[in-house]
Amino acid sequence: MAHYPFSERPELLVLTCTHVLEGGDITVVCHHFNDNTWEFTCGAVHSEEEAIVLSVGELCDMDPSLHLVCDLPVGGAATRQNRSHAWQFGRIENEDFYPAAGSRMQ
Repeated sequence: MAHYPFSERPELLVLTCTHVLEGGDITVVCHHFNDNTWEFTCGAVHSEEEAIVLSVGELCDMDPSLHLVCDLPVGGAATRQNRSHAWQFGRIENEDFYPAAGSRMQ
């Protein structure tokens, strides 16, 4: 890992999906307020069988563009169409949001 941008340790376990593990693009990133967990998924609706736990360091190795979402505040979300598109930032619907980050997010 050449550069690791997240403040969390690289071994932090996060949620992803089988599609990402199979080479699909990460198109949705969420940093949940209620339990401080991270999700990095392809954006599809998933069954429990498609959920995978992986370290954030491994995901950064798979997709170096994740450095652009490393400071996503709790309650925040980032989406994009595919790896070649820019991230769009906002809040997770129906979830609390870290108040100090409000000026940065929609």
